[in-house]
Parts: sequence; C-alpha cells; structure tokens
Amino acid sequence: MVECHRRTVPPRMTALVVRRVRSLHAPAASRRVIGWAAAVLSLLIVVALVAVAGFPTGERSPAALVPPAGRLAAQTAIDDVRVLLTVQEGELVGIVAYKGEKGWLGIDLEPVAGSTPAAWAATDGADGDAPVPAMSMVYGRADGANVEVEWSDGRTDRAATARDGAYVVARRGRVGVENVIVLDDDGGTLLEVTEL
Repeated sequence: MVECHRRTVPPRMTALVVRRVRSLHAPAASRRVIGWAAAVLSLLIVVALVAVAGFPTGERSPAALVPPAGRLAAQTAIDDVRVLLTVQEGELVGIVAYKGEKGWLGIDLEPVAGSTPAAWAATDGADGDAPVPAMSMVYGRADGANVEVEWSDGRTDRAATARDGAYVVARRGRVGVENVIVLDDDGGTLLEVTEL
C-alpha cells in the first residue's frame, strides 16, 4: 500500500492563478496609422480655429464702436459708411465705421485735442473690394451754429454743430480743404481756418 501524505495550506496563504492577458495594444503598423490620423486631425482643427479667429468680430451698430469711456458727439454718412466723431479722454477721435460680414467694424482716425476747431483726414479706398471708399473728412469743435467747408475742388458743404460744438463733414474722394468757416446763427463768420 502506498501512503499519500498531504500537506495542508496554512490559512494565511493564498493561491494565485496567472493567466496570460491578451494585449490591448494594436500592432505597430496600426499604431502608426492612428498616430498620423490624429496628427492630421489636430492640424486641421488648429488651422480652422486660426482661420475663424482671424476674422474680426464686429458690433451690432456703428454707435457701439464708441469705447465705453468715450461718447458720440457727431456723425454723418457716405453711402453705407458712417463717420463718427467721438470724445475720448478730452480728445476728438474720428471713427470710420463700415459693415463687415460679422457686424460693424471701425477705423480710428488720428486723435486731436478737444478744442481743435478743424482737422482733416482721408481714406485712400482701393479697387473694388475696399470696405471703405476713398473719402475726405473735416471734424472738430467750434463755437458756432454751423460750419462751412470749402474743398480744394470748389465744392462747399455745410453742417450744423452739436450742442457742445462738435461737427463732422465728409464726402467721397480724397480732396483737400481750402478753408473751414464757423458761422453764427445769422450766417455771420465767427472763425475762419485756412491751414489744415
């Protein structure tokens, strides 16, 4: 007879069964394809975001282009373009506003002192696709009821001043100014500015 000796396993010991776990990773060739696809997709997303971010976002109206610390003093229109005269920190700043695909956009003109009686500015415009045509503007602040602008081509335009004396006069084309005359309520000359 053959005796069989069995040993018992002490109570603190545990038996482990080790199975071979199948790899969750794809073969090397598939990993490269997935890597390239992820890189191309990432690049396309970045390019799309840069393209969309490159377009300026506009405002709902021309008046919304006035900075919070400024105020709209006077305005005029040339076709679809608006010329705004704003007062910002004691200076007069002209804004040429035009409608873009994403709303109203603006081009700031050179600021001048708040007491400037007349300043001239112009845009060059461009061929066909320009959002702003070639135009000339005279703006300032004067102690009179009206302002008369005599352009270098002989044309004369008149504009009423606002309560604080601010005014803006604009026209199509890049044209110089001969003089600006500030008029009182009766049409009498209060001031004539000849050098702009």
